[in-house]
This record gives sequence, structure tokens and C-alpha cells, in this order.
Amino acid sequence: MAEPLAPKPTLGEAEYLLECPLRCPHCKVEITTVQVVRLLRSRVNFVSSLPRRGHVIVCPECHCPISAELGGMT
Repeated sequence: MAEPLAPKPTLGEAEYLLECPLRCPHCKVEITTVQVVRLLRSRVNFVSSLPRRGHVIVCPECHCPISAELGGMT
């Protein structure tokens, strides 16, 4: 009897379901979700007006960044 496959570990802080499947531009795998990874600024050598936090959207298969936008109703 074959053992069930272990679920893939999720990366980052959130996972979003896509409305329709897309193909990752890097690994060419069809994906139905994307993962969101939080950025935290750790060090700068100058007084910075750049944000201290941000987000990167990545492919759940190859973990390469994907050009996308997080938006919402506030």
C-alpha cells in the first residue's frame, strides 16, 4: 500500500486562491494559489524614508517572485 503524499509546507504569512489557474512565468507550472511573504527591513546605513515593511508574492511551486498586487477594500 502506497503512503499518502505529505502536504507541501506553506511559505510566508498568507496564501491566496486565484480566481482561475495561471502558469508561473518562471517554472511554467500551472498554479491555483500564490503565497505572500512579508518583508521586514533589517538594516539601513542612512536615514530612510522607505517603508519598514512590505510583501512579496511568490509561486507556491518554485518560490520565485511573481508580479502581482495586493489590494483590498478599506
